[in-house]
Amino acid sequence: MIKDKKNALYWSELGMKYFKTGDYLKAIECFERAVKINPLSSVSWSNMGVAYEKIENFDKERECCKKAVSIDPLDNWAWYNLGVAYEKLGKSQDSILSYEEAIKIDPQDSATWFNLGRLFKSLGAFKKAMQCFTEVLKIDPVNIEAEKLLDGLKENKIQ
Repeated sequence: MIKDKKNALYWSELGMKYFKTGDYLKAIECFERAVKINPLSSVSWSNMGVAYEKIENFDKERECCKKAVSIDPLDNWAWYNLGVAYEKLGKSQDSILSYEEAIKIDPQDSATWFNLGRLFKSLGAFKKAMQCFTEVLKIDPVNIEAEKLLDGLKENKIQ
């Protein structure tokens, strides 16, 4: 780990250590210091957003993730995290658009396909949900949860 407290990476790495121990408030403090030193660190913004999600401050999560994608529009995890934020805020269409952006960047990201499928299922778009869970299983053939959801949709003859 970098020892220079004037280095944004130091604060970002320390933030991740706190995050991994479940001390999300300390993690947020560290990420805030990181972006104060380097406001163009999309990773620090995105990680801060995820920490805000953990303390259920979804507006701040969305704000941080929007900043991350504005800095690096090719950061699929920032788009994924923005999709999660929108979903938590009940903004399904914005969530779908964010997940779709993440998939455009990394079509092999099974987590994004899974969340998109789960969201489509909750909205009653069963055919789209099935397509998403099928994509998950192409990427991750042992994803039991995706398999269960897909089988459940098929059993209910929802096409």
